[in-house]
Amino acid sequence: MGPDTERAEQGSRRKPWLLQFRSSNGFILATVCVAIFTDAFLYGVVVPVLPFSLRERSGVPEDQVQWWNSFIFAVFGAAILIGSPICGWVADHTSDRSISFYTGLLVLAAATVLFGVARSSWVLLISRLLQGLSAAITYTVGLALLVDTVGRDNIGQWMGTALSSSSFGLIVSPLLGGIVYAKVGYMAVFGMALGLICVDIVMRLCMIEKKHAAKYTVSESTAPANGFYGTFTNPESSEHEHGQSNGHSNGHTHSNGSAQPTNQDDPEESAPLLSTTSPQKPTHHTPAIFLLLSIPRLLTAIYGIFVNVSILAAFDGVLPLYVKHLFQWSSLNAGLIFMCLAIPALTGPLVGNLSDRLGPRWIAVAGCSLTTPPLILLRLVNHDSFEQKILLCVLLVCCGFTLILIVSPVAADLSAVVEHKERTDPGIFGPGGAYAQAFALFNCSMAAATLFGPVAAGALIERWGWGVMTACMGVFAFSGAVPAFLWTGGWIFAKK
Repeated sequence: MGPDTERAEQGSRRKPWLLQFRSSNGFILATVCVAIFTDAFLYGVVVPVLPFSLRERSGVPEDQVQWWNSFIFAVFGAAILIGSPICGWVADHTSDRSISFYTGLLVLAAATVLFGVARSSWVLLISRLLQGLSAAITYTVGLALLVDTVGRDNIGQWMGTALSSSSFGLIVSPLLGGIVYAKVGYMAVFGMALGLICVDIVMRLCMIEKKHAAKYTVSESTAPANGFYGTFTNPESSEHEHGQSNGHSNGHTHSNGSAQPTNQDDPEESAPLLSTTSPQKPTHHTPAIFLLLSIPRLLTAIYGIFVNVSILAAFDGVLPLYVKHLFQWSSLNAGLIFMCLAIPALTGPLVGNLSDRLGPRWIAVAGCSLTTPPLILLRLVNHDSFEQKILLCVLLVCCGFTLILIVSPVAADLSAVVEHKERTDPGIFGPGGAYAQAFALFNCSMAAATLFGPVAAGALIERWGWGVMTACMGVFAFSGAVPAFLWTGGWIFAKK
């Protein structure tokens, strides 16, 4: 096919409606945030509902409610743990992330329908399993899509926004679930979840990835600041998608045929995440996911999010039952208490911005260290009085503000690890890169946390009581500060 024919075909291709808006950084971020929020919301909306519905709707005996409650939450985490590595590998070896995104949406819809019709505890179990598989896809592909879209320069702020939507969804969903269940009933909770999924469907279907938008027009307005349209790159796809624009690009052209924008003030700022030369074949056949697991800095990021989500999941698994028995609260009050954790989660974008400006190390260390005191002090909440309720709220607010300090720095540092490895050893991960697989590991860590948090906290309470559980969670939070000090942002003793 000659150049004239190619230009004629490109010119005859009709541009999608609102192409620039639908492929903009802001809309892609909003779509990813809504998708992540939806998955997190559907995880947490049953937190205050499940202890009551298991007894009233599913007929589970009172002495088995705690076991079933923890087991159903654990199944959700197990599904993410198994599904995330597979989703990451598929996403890094296909050029269209939106297909995986849509698949996650279908699985989520099926899970929600099962949740609505469930009367048996086993049907609830299957529903949570499907929700976990959906979350595996959404988190893995969504976070990799963010890196594709904005590059590394401001990734901390963008990750902070996306992951704060997750934290906010995890925390505000028990609040809304408790209110709706107490006032209207179980099916109203299902209707609320279904409405949120409809919004998610519309936004995912409207979103257009950067590189697909580039098929219609390659310009400053559609190209991301770092000069690439996705982490999945190879010489053939680059030439096919961008080769026609070489004569019109404002940047210089590399050997793979793709145009890269230039920055006269700071050449480093214009460098793409991947090598600007044609991708090299890897010199060995070690799977990318095992190469990633050999990097201490990446393991530190994974452990940081494990600590964060374990603590939040522990609250989901034990707090509603604890306040139900201690204060004789209804599902409404058990849901309202999560507002104390929900409000601080809104500061995620601010924390991400600080991480971009100051570096991730000390923010992550502060988050892990400062979470320890309020967790340990929660053991003081041990009898029914107005003062005890106020103390519980204050300590939960403190936990919310300190926990959010962990998420953004470690998520941004994860993408920095992959970027650094690609720069120092081009082609080591193959032509597809390893961003999705890195975030699959990140997602596995979150999944393991949702599995570990409720089960460990529930077991500690049943065996030794609330005071021992909160003390153990406090020590566990502090354990994240040590690797964060040594490795977050790079080895602390490395020569500058």
